[in-house]
This record gives sequence, structure tokens and C-alpha cells, in this order.
Amino acid sequence: MPESSSIAYFKLFYETAQTILASSSLQVTLDTLVERSVAALQVKGGSLRLVNEQTHQLEQVASCGLSEAYLNKGALSSDRSVPEVLSGKVVCIQDAYDDPRIQYREALRREGINTMLSLPLEASGQAIGVLRLYSAEKRDFRAEEIELVAAMAELGGLAIANARLYESEGIKLSTLLKDVGIELTGTPVKIEQKVCAFASSISDTKLSLEYFRALHEITRAILSTLDSRKVMKLIVERVTSLMHAKGVALRLIDESTKELELLASKGLSERFLNKGTPHADRSIQETLKGFPVLIDDTATDPRLQYPKETVAEGIASILSLPIIARNREIGVLRVYSAHKRAYSQEDVIFLSAVAEITGVVIMNTQLYEMIQYDLSFWHTTLDYLEGKKS
Repeated sequence: MPESSSIAYFKLFYETAQTILASSSLQVTLDTLVERSVAALQVKGGSLRLVNEQTHQLEQVASCGLSEAYLNKGALSSDRSVPEVLSGKVVCIQDAYDDPRIQYREALRREGINTMLSLPLEASGQAIGVLRLYSAEKRDFRAEEIELVAAMAELGGLAIANARLYESEGIKLSTLLKDVGIELTGTPVKIEQKVCAFASSISDTKLSLEYFRALHEITRAILSTLDSRKVMKLIVERVTSLMHAKGVALRLIDESTKELELLASKGLSERFLNKGTPHADRSIQETLKGFPVLIDDTATDPRLQYPKETVAEGIASILSLPIIARNREIGVLRVYSAHKRAYSQEDVIFLSAVAEITGVVIMNTQLYEMIQYDLSFWHTTLDYLEGKKS
């Protein structure tokens, strides 16, 4: 992969993942997916279509760079329009206007499209739609380009499945209340994220590619499961491995005690973890003002709450990064090294991205738990009231 492309892919994928994870609007997610896929491959346009299970048509839900005439050319059949994509294959068709798998070849020619790349959107193990990218020139797409847009298509499929799940939970609650004459009102909870700024000069191509793949793996896990503990475990394991660190810990601020409660850790002894709970005001407190902080010598730095225990653990330096959600610091991601070390721009950018995404995991989990609590509360309350009537 060319150096500039590798670096751009890491940045683009992170920004797309951040938008998808933080958006409360499925339409914004789908629009973002298409727009950034088109930008990444520098093609003429793109479209995203979902399979209608009743009609077997591919219904358009988002597009970019295509004329209204082309978009309205007619219904697309999932059985006739490059059907192998819905079996999970990525299909690139050069000279697309001459290929029998194209349903509207003359419309494609009028639109000035030569090559078409089709990728499946999958959720729960089955194809639910197609992401298509259109090039005006005859073109071969590199493996790295396909890897990027396939990863983004996967995010789209998982985001759709995730949105449907949350929607179904909301419907359960509203239906339950309507049954007894209560109407749900108000706007949905919105999850907003402060996106970290990227440094202007990133130079390590191989590292950028590794970090893109790690973010893909973490984001896939977030969108694939409601079990936040599994996601947190994956995060600390991947960060420990990629950073060649002694250990990693994720901690969340307890709003009542201001202590940093442990969510997940890797590579740290029980003795160290049980030394005492760090306090937000006494343990590298600058992190909770929104800044990454490097403790390059744990033996001498006064910002540590437990310096003796830290040195005894064999920790020489610590990189501490804020976990931010809804524009406030809610926790910390800490990377522990057995030797004094510096961190490159690539390292800090990647870790900041992971910390921000961790914030989204926490907020999504809290939102889901709130919905589940509401359901449980109203079921119990209504059962009690029914019992009182009888």
C-alpha cells in the first residue's frame, strides 16, 4: 500500500467508525458510509441498497455522486443484479456496461460508469444489502482498497443490525405502555462524541495499517455484541499486544466517590490491582482535563498516587489517556511499560482513538441498560397494578 494511502485509510476508518458509533441517526450512518467510501477510493459515486425480504428488491437507502436519472432508473432485483454479492462475495466488474450481471446496462453507460465494485453488507451471518462504488474509468482496485471499503461495509451492516436491536427494544417499551394508555414522548437520547484531532504528520505506513486493522477489529466487536465486558477485554488485550506493553487498564470514574473503578485490565498482578482504588484528583489528574499524559519515570513523578506499589510492579512509565463521552471525561485508558519509553504520534493517535471509542461503548451500554431497566420496571409495576385490580 502506498504510504499516503495507508495513513489516510487509518484516519478515514477511525473518523467513519467514530461517526457510526456516536450517531443516533441510522440515516446519517448510511450516508457517511457511502460518502467516505467514495472519497477513500476516489471514484465517481456510490450507493447503498438493502434487500427487501418480501419483494427481493434492492432498495436504495443512501447514495453519493450519482444523478437522479440514474438513481431512478428502475427497481433492482437481488436475484438479477450481481446476485453473487449476496452470497458474501466482493465483485469487481470492469466494462460493466457490457456485463450480463448488470440489470440496467444502458443507464450505466449514460451515467458514464465503466467499473463497478460491489460489496456485501452483512448482519447476523446473512447479507442484508450491497455497497456499490462506481468508477468512470476502467479500474483495478488494490487489495488494500478493497480491505478498507469491505471493513466500512461491515461497519454499516453491523450498525444497521444494532439500530434494529435498539429500535426493537424501544418498541417493546412503547407498546407495553400504550397497552395501558401511556404514550412515550420526548426525543431519543443522543450520544455525542468529541473527536480527537489528528496530527498532521504521520509517517509509519506499516504501523498505520496495523492500527487500522486493530480499530476494525475493536469496532466490529462493539457492533457485534451487547456484552461490554467482552469488548473491554478485547481492547486491553489488543492495546497490550500492539504497544508491546507490560499491561493496560481501563478505569471509569465513580461519580459519587470520584474513584477510578477498574473495568478491565491485562498484564497486571492482583497485588497491584488490589493496592487501592486510584482517586480522580490524586492519580495523574491532568488526564481528566482531557489531555494524554506521559509519566516517563514512575520512581520520581509526584503525580502518582501509589508510586511505591507502581515501581514494585516493575512499571517504569505510564501513558494515561482520557476516555471522553458526551463532551466530558468519564474515565482513563492507561498503558504501563516495564521500561522508560516515548510514544510516537501514531501511538498516541491510535490510543486516543481507542479511548474515544471506549467512551462510546460505555455510553451505549448505559443506554441499553437504561432501556432494559425501564422495561423491567414497567413490567413489574403493571403486574402489581393488575394484581391490585383483581
